[in-house]
Amino acid sequence: MSRSLRSLGGASLALGLALLLAPAPASAQTHGAVQTRQVDPTYPDNLLKTAQQGNVLFLGRIDTKGRLRDLIAVSASHQDFIAPALEAVRQWEFRPATRDGQPIEIFANVVVRFRIQNERRGMIPEPIVGDVAISPADASGRASAPEGFPIEKGKDPALRADVLLDVPPDAQARTIAVRVEALSPKAKSYPIFQSPVPVPAGAKEVRFPITVKIGSDWEDGVWILRMTLDGKNVGGGQFWLAKDPAHFSFVVPKP
Repeated sequence: MSRSLRSLGGASLALGLALLLAPAPASAQTHGAVQTRQVDPTYPDNLLKTAQQGNVLFLGRIDTKGRLRDLIAVSASHQDFIAPALEAVRQWEFRPATRDGQPIEIFANVVVRFRIQNERRGMIPEPIVGDVAISPADASGRASAPEGFPIEKGKDPALRADVLLDVPPDAQARTIAVRVEALSPKAKSYPIFQSPVPVPAGAKEVRFPITVKIGSDWEDGVWILRMTLDGKNVGGGQFWLAKDPAHFSFVVPKP
């Protein structure tokens, strides 16, 4: 599993399955999923002709055989990017994640980035999530398990999300007001982050971490991190939370 963005033909792909920062320590018997096959998406002709660029964000799971399952598109710069991105991602393969030597199922946040390889490379019309890596964390906010591992309520005090947000470049340095909320399986909203994020002059992306303390009243199931900018949805990610994740059946919610 690469820890950097890849440039592949006419598209640049970013996995939400690779930590953007240093990986959490893990024993040889415990490790995250490792990608073994990647298929590039076909750039839609109509969007290529108009130089439209953008991202598609999928939620899903990687099962104990290393297959991506239950993929749902939850955010896209343009609807015409979704079909080719989904066709490609469905062909990706992984070595499954393991805990104590045993394969486990993990959640997956997968981003496909479409970029044109010319002077406009990397430019997008509107801000949108370009990657989000979510892991269990200790009380200090440091990742304590590989990305995608379910969060064990009562054992893992927090989660950590490392976010990459793609933004249109501007000649002037600026700040953007990103708001993040955690949505419970019953759609209850918990505001967890609202802070100006600095964007350097000319930057096409910005990275920032989010640490969230797990509430004692948080329910078991699939949770969503939803990110908005000026009231507009820019993407997000999912995480799994349960008192006993090994014996809990997680169901990815429909958008």
